[in-house]
Amino acid sequence: MPRSGDRYVIPDVGEYAIVTSHEDAGGQYVEMEWTLPPGAFAPPPHRHPTQVEEYEVLEGRLDVMVDGHWRSLAAGDSASVPVNSSHTFRVPSGQPVRVRNFHRPGSHFDEFVEKQYRFAVSDRFKGLKRPSTAIFMSMVWREHADLLVPSSRVLRSLMRGLARVGRVLGYRT
Repeated sequence: MPRSGDRYVIPDVGEYAIVTSHEDAGGQYVEMEWTLPPGAFAPPPHRHPTQVEEYEVLEGRLDVMVDGHWRSLAAGDSASVPVNSSHTFRVPSGQPVRVRNFHRPGSHFDEFVEKQYRFAVSDRFKGLKRPSTAIFMSMVWREHADLLVPSSRVLRSLMRGLARVGRVLGYRT
């Protein structure tokens, strides 16, 4: 179970620090601080069926897409993603970015991050662009479908199939 103060360094993705865990916030929110390298791997466009997500840039720049509209955020800027809005982000080339991130309510979003980290540091992880990574991540996303759902119908179908393959192959989240 994630705790406030835990840090997760995920290769080619960045560092996710749990500032305030779901448990410590009484379920009201999860607060994280991200440090992401330029060009960091970002999630596909997705939506949170029950959560608002907030970004506040502390250092550097972050591009955020909400419902098809991109916005570039600099230090001191923030953005809020309403419940069920399609969104993603990207780190423009040049410099790393440090971001404060909230998910409200917390809904154990920190556990979703921890599962990705555990896989990324396991013997099964062979790189971001490997089929095993797509299978495992599909399983985690499907397990947490109450928290996040790919915006693309095609990607949702693909992830359902990959999650089934993972179960048959004995993958565990």
